[in-house]
Amino acid sequence: MPYVGLFLLILACYADSVSAQNEPRYKNMASLEASNEMKAYQKDLRSGAQFAEKHQQLLLNQGLPQLFVDGNRLDRAQVRQRLEKIFFESIADSAAYKKATDTAVKQLTTLARSEQISINGSINAALFLGDLRDKQGQLLTTATQPLSEIVSDDSVTPSVRIAALTGLGKKIQALKASGGTNQLSEVDIILPALNTIVALPAESVPPVGRDWMQRQAFKISGDMLEIVDDSPQKLEGVVENATIILKNSSCSIDLRIRAVVFLSNSARVGITVPANEILTAAEELVKESLRDAYGIIQDKKFEEEVTGLSDMGMGGEMMGYDGMGMPVETEKNYLPITYFVRASWRLVTLADSMTRLAQQLDNSKDQYEESAKRIRSYGVKLYEEPKDSSLLSALEAFDPESIVPEADDPEPVDSDKETTPKKLSPFKLR
Repeated sequence: MPYVGLFLLILACYADSVSAQNEPRYKNMASLEASNEMKAYQKDLRSGAQFAEKHQQLLLNQGLPQLFVDGNRLDRAQVRQRLEKIFFESIADSAAYKKATDTAVKQLTTLARSEQISINGSINAALFLGDLRDKQGQLLTTATQPLSEIVSDDSVTPSVRIAALTGLGKKIQALKASGGTNQLSEVDIILPALNTIVALPAESVPPVGRDWMQRQAFKISGDMLEIVDDSPQKLEGVVENATIILKNSSCSIDLRIRAVVFLSNSARVGITVPANEILTAAEELVKESLRDAYGIIQDKKFEEEVTGLSDMGMGGEMMGYDGMGMPVETEKNYLPITYFVRASWRLVTLADSMTRLAQQLDNSKDQYEESAKRIRSYGVKLYEEPKDSSLLSALEAFDPESIVPEADDPEPVDSDKETTPKKLSPFKLR
């Protein structure tokens, strides 16, 4: 998932680092890889030897601790890849491979929950747990249950739960791609964790973490819909909680939009959803999305008015140049380009979901489909023509009452009639 590493790092940065109780002899991956112990381990297991006690001790005491030792802190992702390569890819015997991965799953679960190592170490352990593969190269099914339990456990640090949720997302993606025979059993293990996340109480997790977890839960649940074709009712609990989130105005706009997407896809596979209610909420989300972007424009105008400074880097230049190099006046835009991209995504995504939901209606179907087509056209325009005027035209179309009228120029003051100097009141700056 894009940016998940950065997001987990931000969530974890508030925590103090705690040293492991038993520091390994090898202080970084390079020294472990070059050691005689590691070479002997690989030589034994390549030859078909069983996973013996000495091999287990090297994995537990010197290998997995590399996930949290200070010497590897700048190379976390590479450490996970190298650990898997040196400890598991060299195992020739299937029974030895299973014993090694079972040992790793148990220890990684402990490390993910541990308060004796740094929070970044616990995050790294949860991520590695989600990356482990069996001898055939498939994501390890024995890791699914402990990952789901970590995700569902409100006593676990949110950033570690997020790392475990990332692993569950990878598993569903892999199941979608492979069409394996164990799909439904994996789904049954993962679903309770998704239900827990979508139903998280507001006070249980910090807002940013909760919002991110619930967005990912909707994405994973949406992927599940393609796996449970014959039993979509398995996701009815997620549908119910998604409807609650959709109606909760304290939830972020983007989270509610993802709820709409999930609900519209659920309807497409035969799950009963309150289509009329969702469509009404979707139309309101269109207005909220436009008001959100418009608020940025108003904020920047107010900032410019108060400070007398223009943020040229964000909105563009007041003067440009024609083909002859002569200066010409150009339109000034206050809204940063990233906000146009987000506003466009919001409108197009809502429009596509509304089109899917309209198929569930007996009445008003054509009306909603036409409305969705109109919303989509404005969303595309915001992307293709990222100008303040494009945003204003969309707002005029869907929520004209929100537009703040431009202030008239003040009447000139007759200096002969001005007798008392006026004080500038900060309250009049509104």
